[in-house]
Amino acid sequence: MNKRTLLAIALTLPILALAATAWMKSTQRSSGAEVALPIEGFDPRDLLSGHYLIYQVDYGLENLCAATDVATAVCLQPERLATPADTVPADCKLFIRGYCDSSANFNAGIERFYIPEEHAAILENKVRDKRGTLVLSVDPQGTAVIRDLLIDGQPWQEAVKAPN
Repeated sequence: MNKRTLLAIALTLPILALAATAWMKSTQRSSGAEVALPIEGFDPRDLLSGHYLIYQVDYGLENLCAATDVATAVCLQPERLATPADTVPADCKLFIRGYCDSSANFNAGIERFYIPEEHAAILENKVRDKRGTLVLSVDPQGTAVIRDLLIDGQPWQEAVKAPN
């Protein structure tokens, strides 16, 4: 092979990989079961990190990570319960996989939401006031991706336009 062919392959492979990743995320986002869960700020000193809003998801369970010290799943339907990820009950129709970190917080990879810098302060205050809800898409394997952030029941883009 000549240098031009190798260069073309070297440039094409990362583009194809990026396109495949975007397609997989888009498919997962649009085809999973929709779930809405409230969020709240958990560190008043650093709710905003760069252009990402950082929060804790309220799964409706007290001491979620106290129930187990291994990788965890949260069953959402038919009842809410914490369970080790490798032993999700057969009757659990909808669950989210995650893990308990060293701070005893459950992390499912959905604890950060990108926001434009000009809306950061407004959204940070609204999430701190417990006015935020995440709309998630959860696939049958328990992987959750964010569809939208709602503030007082409306998309965040509308909430930043409205007066406090």
